Amino acid sequence: MVWFLIKLMGFSMRKKLTSLSALLLVLALFANAIDAARQGAASLKNPDPAALAAAEDILKTVSRLRTLDIKHSVKSGFKTKDEIEQSVIRDLDEKTTAAEFEASQKTLVRLGLISKSFRLRDYLVQLLREQVAGYYEPKTKEFYLAAWLPLADQKRVIAHELVHALQDQHFDLKRFEKWPKGDSDAELAAHALVEGEATLVMIQYDFEQQGLKLDSARMTALSEALLDQDSDSDAKNYPMLAAAPRVLKQNLQFPYFYGAGFVASVLKGGSWQALDGSYSSLPASTEQIMHPEKFLAHEKPVKIQFADLLVALGKEWKQEDDDVNGEFGYQVALGEFIPKLEARGAAAGWGGDRYALFENKASGTTVLVEYTVWDSATDAMEFFDSYTSRTEKRYKNSKTVEAIGKSRVFETQEGLVSIELRDKDVAIIEGAVTREQLARLSERLWQSKKR
Repeated sequence: MVWFLIKLMGFSMRKKLTSLSALLLVLALFANAIDAARQGAASLKNPDPAALAAAEDILKTVSRLRTLDIKHSVKSGFKTKDEIEQSVIRDLDEKTTAAEFEASQKTLVRLGLISKSFRLRDYLVQLLREQVAGYYEPKTKEFYLAAWLPLADQKRVIAHELVHALQDQHFDLKRFEKWPKGDSDAELAAHALVEGEATLVMIQYDFEQQGLKLDSARMTALSEALLDQDSDSDAKNYPMLAAAPRVLKQNLQFPYFYGAGFVASVLKGGSWQALDGSYSSLPASTEQIMHPEKFLAHEKPVKIQFADLLVALGKEWKQEDDDVNGEFGYQVALGEFIPKLEARGAAAGWGGDRYALFENKASGTTVLVEYTVWDSATDAMEFFDSYTSRTEKRYKNSKTVEAIGKSRVFETQEGLVSIELRDKDVAIIEGAVTREQLARLSERLWQSKKR
């Protein structure tokens, strides 16, 4: 679900995702004077040299605010929209194969989060071309600004990106570039730590420039409210973001909104130095970002190891995708079809999960399997009920063909769907071709191991 953008782009590009509209939304909630960039992103046709000239002073300011020493100066430069687009494409080509893009697209289609005709890679390039206001590159130790922004907004972006430079100098951001495949939920959590910290320091910088003091404690209560904001309201200046599927929008916003709330929560118990340890013992899931008390209590997610599911499918099938959804991923997937409050509550008891997508080589038919673990039997039941409601709305003209105890089987135009609850675990199969195949898959799926 929401993990796919993280999985597709790799961490070096993710540090480039300074979503201007998302950051301005955070700022606007705290101060009413942040409107410049929303009045026209192309207000400058040529770079303003004064922006980069201010970088050294801004670096000193964010160093003081974050209490991280400057180990060396940071190179800077400008990029045009075309240059940023080429950088995006280059990173995509280097870090993501065509097969990986296709697999992620098939998973999103199966979940009903994008249409079959949606061109994921093409849209992603255009969305990032529109949204990237600046980025820091750990490989070259240099940050780049969008050449078209007004000076006031360039300074905010500089502050954000120079926090990344300080993070790199002290915590080595390059170590995230080759994240192990198969747990994009943990990868998104690490991204939220990095971006949330930069966002919070940027807001502090902006407040200080206005002679104000930020009450960072307020950030913890604002994350969910910010994600519920209608981001379609600025379609004129940000048409790609306004027209993007909800999964794309929320994925871009999560690291900034939830990340800032997470960092603020960690800071409640001490100084900025209390956050330094988070880079040694990283948040392990989006659940820990959304509920910082679970990070502070070292509550680790349950890991799932699938049994050999291809045995139940046959030689004509191949595995296309395999990853972790996480609490935030389920919140997004459920929220596409049921009320947001219900989706948020149903996802909140998440304890661990794994999913895999399989495709029939001849027919192109896909089957998605998911094994989920919940904190309690009550949490599992809540998720079971909500996923059942989601399924009834996800598939048009679905027909319940089995409802025995805590098991539901639906007949849909896209295959059979099974949802089964056992104690604190819920297993889901979507797209099975026959009842026999469904039964074989279910038997194997319940043989998966938890640790």
